[in-house]
Amino acid sequence: MDRKFWCLIAGALVLACALQALAGSKEPDGKTLYKENCRVCHDKGSKNGEYSPMSLIQDQWTDFFQNKLVDTHKDVVDPASGKKLLETLTPEQIKAIEKFTVDHAADSEQPQTCG
Repeated sequence: MDRKFWCLIAGALVLACALQALAGSKEPDGKTLYKENCRVCHDKGSKNGEYSPMSLIQDQWTDFFQNKLVDTHKDVVDPASGKKLLETLTPEQIKAIEKFTVDHAADSEQPQTCG
């Protein structure tokens, strides 16, 4: 076999490895982030109130994230890291959580809990 063939094979292997590495570093989705960061304090029987995406309608979730999240969660500490929750979540992660709650709110086409 000629050199071009082996170069193509080597290039394909490098590309496959790069794609696999990118797939492995994928950001968690909104549902996973909700389970890890919200449900911890808002599960059944919680003193903070039980909340799942189905607890509110889409407009209420949107309003919460736009107008109330920071005020109501500014002092909340992430039990896993011991740091303030809003300092551990990136804006992209907060957006992913918001999208999950809105997409699965009580009045959505696919309402769901987080279980």
